[in-house]
Amino acid sequence: MATDNGWPKVQLGILLIVGVYFAINGVALAAIYGSMISLLNTGLINRHTNKQTRQLGISAGASVGMMAVSVIMRMALLVALTLFGLLILKLPSEALIIGLVLGQIGFLIDKVINE
Repeated sequence: MATDNGWPKVQLGILLIVGVYFAINGVALAAIYGSMISLLNTGLINRHTNKQTRQLGISAGASVGMMAVSVIMRMALLVALTLFGLLILKLPSEALIIGLVLGQIGFLIDKVINE
């Protein structure tokens, strides 16, 4: 996803550790849900990056427009899924948010390692 070889290894490793830690504390579902939101966000970033890379002949304005659409779509999805998990599914907020945030940190570490 976020790495050149196809899998965000650091992100998956961090999310595995988060899942195990919260499973011990009995709130694994919330941590896994937050982790899945993070992985979905990583997949969308990868999709938009690949789409923009394939379209080398586009103008700078179109490129900025594609970037803006990507950011708006990812943030709307992130907020909607987080609120769904907190308000509808009634998942524990601490585990959900920690799973989400540590997944994003893992994504950033993967990007730095593979640059």
